Amino acid sequence: MVPVPRKSQDPPHCPNPLCTNYSSPESPRWYQKAGTYATKTFGKVQRFVCKSCGKGFSEQTFSIDYYAKVKVNYRSIYNQINSGAGIRNIARDLCLRDSTITNRINRLARNALILNQVIVDLLPADEDLVIDGLQNFCVSQYFPDNYTIVVGKRSQFAYDCDYATLRRTGRMTEKQKKRRSEIEQICKADPRGIRKSFGRLLMGLDRKLDRRTRPLILYTDEKSDYRRALWDRKLGFSERMYTGRCRHHTTSSKDGRNQSNPLFAVNYFDREIRKDMASQARETVQFPRNVCNAMLRMNLYMFDHNIRKPYRIRNRHRNHLRHAMVAGMDEARLGGLVAGYFVDRVFRPIGVQLSESADRTAHRRWQTPLKVNPEKRWKYLAA
Repeated sequence: MVPVPRKSQDPPHCPNPLCTNYSSPESPRWYQKAGTYATKTFGKVQRFVCKSCGKGFSEQTFSIDYYAKVKVNYRSIYNQINSGAGIRNIARDLCLRDSTITNRINRLARNALILNQVIVDLLPADEDLVIDGLQNFCVSQYFPDNYTIVVGKRSQFAYDCDYATLRRTGRMTEKQKKRRSEIEQICKADPRGIRKSFGRLLMGLDRKLDRRTRPLILYTDEKSDYRRALWDRKLGFSERMYTGRCRHHTTSSKDGRNQSNPLFAVNYFDREIRKDMASQARETVQFPRNVCNAMLRMNLYMFDHNIRKPYRIRNRHRNHLRHAMVAGMDEARLGGLVAGYFVDRVFRPIGVQLSESADRTAHRRWQTPLKVNPEKRWKYLAA
């Protein structure tokens, strides 16, 4: 991914999603200059006004450093967070505050989330899918969580991810049981969390099934929540099950996790997450403290897995392939989409609809257990 900087003082489009100049400007002179302002970090910045809607904006609006006050090395942050480094370790390395690192990770993640959705819409959608959950915990061990992940069976391309908070189970002391009861008086996990999480992913898949010429086969383990969500009439996906346009294949989670296992694609992806994400490693002390930030990092890792990681490392005839290319994405078009990833701010293109889980992540609508204050939702996130 080689960043290609934009030409100075040349805004690509209007940042207002409701404006006619948002996707494709009506004319080359759709804007007019509106003075400049000085900054300590970026020097003199040009301002503009859209002639159609009257929206004011600047050069910084289209930069990944929008509203930023400090310059950072985005590529270094990207490489370290996807290679097992913790946030405070990255902050010490770059001599920055941990809150600054978190902010820049979220910027990269929002770019990654939109680009991944664009790529998913461009894929031919002709392969079968594997769905399974990765469990960890957020805030404390009294709040286990489940990341439900959709992976292509052949390409191992990560399509989407959803989140659910679970109730702590398993062996506990009497003191721990008492503490769990006290916590549940304040915040109690939804007993149907996994079913609803799986249902949201199904709704995201539903709009892509119309492009398929053959039935979709969903591979999961034997968890009952998956089966109930598939046949739930309220979700509307059961019609595809009745008509045979979607089929459900289950595999025992106790079977050997090798390449002959139908769930190999998602098992492989789960293993990579455990290996490369410090916040998802087993028995970690770097567990997530905020669900919205955790989901942003998960989408960032999905993007890295789809775009940068080789499809087969040890096969010299295939190690140039990426998971997105195996899923059906043209290499030249893929390179054009991600060219300015570390430089430009990515806006959602007209016609690209975010899935329910991706929309929740982009607009920080996940609920963090025991969090009293609402999530900060800045106005610029609406674009």
